[in-house]
Amino acid sequence: MKARKVAELIDGEILSGKDLLDNVEVKTAFAADLMSDVLAYVESEKNDVILITGITNPQIVRTAEMLDIPVIIVARGKKVPEETIKLAEEKGIIIIATKHIVFTTSGILYMNGIKPAKLRVRGEDTHSF
Repeated sequence: MKARKVAELIDGEILSGKDLLDNVEVKTAFAADLMSDVLAYVESEKNDVILITGITNPQIVRTAEMLDIPVIIVARGKKVPEETIKLAEEKGIIIIATKHIVFTTSGILYMNGIKPAKLRVRGEDTHSF
C-alpha cells in the first residue's frame, strides 16, 4: 500500500516526506511507545514497515532510521515538535499525524491489508504473529 493511501485511511496529516508518498510502499506495521521494543523486535529487511506510536521526540526518527522504517504514524493527535519533523525531512522519513488512538489506527490499517511486522526473537527465527 502506498504511504499516501495510509494517510488517507487514517485521516492523517502529512508532516514530513510529502514528496515520498507515492514512492513508498508499506505492507506491515508495529505499534509501540518504547523505542527499545521497536529496536529489539522489529524485522524490517524489506523497508516496508510502519511505526505507529504516541511518542513525538526525535528518537522516533532515529529508531526508524536504524531499522530502515520509511513511515511513522504519530497517534492520539499529539503535536510533533519541529525538530522531529526537520530530522525526518533530513532522513527521508514520512511522518503522518492522526487524531486516532493507536488501537484505532492499527485496526484501520489491519482491516485494509496491513499485516503485523515480522518480529525478531532472540535465539529463534524471524516470525510474525
